[in-house]
Amino acid sequence: MAGILAACGAGNDAAQPSRTVPPGTIPTTTMPPTTLPVQYECTPSDAPLTVEGDKPTVDIPAGDAPTELVTDDLTAGDGPTAAAGDKVQMQYVGVLYSDGSEFDSSWENDKEPFEFVLGQGEVISGWDQGIAGMALGGRRQLIIPPALAYADRADNEDIPPNSTLVFVVDLVQVCKALPTTAGTTVPGTPDTSTSGETTTTVAGGETTTTVAGGETTTTVATESTTSTTAGSTTTVVG
Repeated sequence: MAGILAACGAGNDAAQPSRTVPPGTIPTTTMPPTTLPVQYECTPSDAPLTVEGDKPTVDIPAGDAPTELVTDDLTAGDGPTAAAGDKVQMQYVGVLYSDGSEFDSSWENDKEPFEFVLGQGEVISGWDQGIAGMALGGRRQLIIPPALAYADRADNEDIPPNSTLVFVVDLVQVCKALPTTAGTTVPGTPDTSTSGETTTTVAGGETTTTVAGGETTTTVATESTTSTTAGSTTTVVG
């Protein structure tokens, strides 16, 4: 049964407009859209590949440092190919082109591989560009000019500003994003919780409705009606 609210005018006998309130109506809000976390299918599925042998030696070519990215496949992989958006794990060793001094290596940390999402700016641009296209199990040398590395930054004591870097990297795991979850956005849904307050204006007077624990209190002008029965409707006529 619909509830009809018709407020009495303050200080006059003129009938006020009325509004029909659908049964069971309660104030609701719409929650913002939510992006689901990306799920991946990895190869190998259980753990990264183990790179056999000792830490690789980085050979620096003779001559001036190149001004563009140079890649050289030392060992061809035979598994899935890494592409932008893939989560990959790498073993690596990095040295300066200028003198061959080592500044970083995953091999010094119990061969714990480094994980990142390719092509998302989580690493230097030389890695994002240079690792793309590698196949699982492959080993590649990257020569990265300053513009694709750390440029003129001076916040790393082991890497002077404007340094060209040389890496030997091993691709030990490739995880592809599942198409059903990658970046899926779920539309906002109504919040039907029985708490919260909303204020509206009805027939020239202020109506404040508070829903808490199933109790609805409605005040129209100076008159009020309280209903505590779930699913019931209340009629107030001035």
